Amino acid sequence: MTTIDIVDLARRACVGAHIPSRRIVPIRLRDNAMLRTDGPTVIRVHQRGQLSTAVRELRAADWLRSHHVRAPEPLVPDPVVVDGRPVTFWEDLGGGGPADAAETGTMLARLHALRVPSHLGLARFALPEFTARIAQCLTDEASKSWLSEHCAQLRSRWDGLEWPDPWCVIHGDPSPANTMAAPQGGHVVDLERCCIGPPQWDQATVAFQSDTLSDPPSRWARFRDAYGADVTAWEGYTVIRDVRSFELCLFALRHAGVSAHARAQADYRLACLRGQKGERPWNWVAP
Repeated sequence: MTTIDIVDLARRACVGAHIPSRRIVPIRLRDNAMLRTDGPTVIRVHQRGQLSTAVRELRAADWLRSHHVRAPEPLVPDPVVVDGRPVTFWEDLGGGGPADAAETGTMLARLHALRVPSHLGLARFALPEFTARIAQCLTDEASKSWLSEHCAQLRSRWDGLEWPDPWCVIHGDPSPANTMAAPQGGHVVDLERCCIGPPQWDQATVAFQSDTLSDPPSRWARFRDAYGADVTAWEGYTVIRDVRSFELCLFALRHAGVSAHARAQADYRLACLRGQKGERPWNWVAP
């Protein structure tokens, strides 16, 4: 969909939810789109077929807030569906950037210590079925074949993991982009991947930002100290790190047609995975 189409869809959803929408400004338009009204309200336009995920995200936010884990407040209790796409409405936390790493560590430690709720209907974590994503990659057939083989190796390594702790409620993707600083303190946002899973997944997602991407090591150190555990000392860490690298590479390859920059970034990420660009950390930036 074009930007105009997404804004029009969001405006129609606002009418259905009785949300003022005199002005709507896109924030992010890939996959689940995010927009902002002058209300202020943040609008999330989910992908088709994701109604149950959108409902769980709303319920998870309410549950987190009731247990003193800061998350944005849902402004409408249920999704509004427009043209088959669920739309949800959220408290606008402003543009304060990512939450402090130590705050994120404290929030995730509190989340992981909570008793698993039965009423949220949270799924158990599982690796995605990557076959369709590989097929959507804008690259040649030889590269798709390599990606499929690499995926099979990752699954084999994943299946061999022995988890050192019981599974719990996890955020699922607590990267800096999915946290937000606000006057009342750091928040976790984008709860679509919230599920019952290994706490090491959340911890490794943060560590991965420093040992593979461009986050300074000091950010990981602040998170680690606040959380109270060092996932990088666990032998299974590299498996999660490599799965996360694979996910981000596929994302870039699926969106490589957006611009020359996106094409270059997608090709660079693939070359990194294939061992052609040296050791980590790599210079991955948003495509």
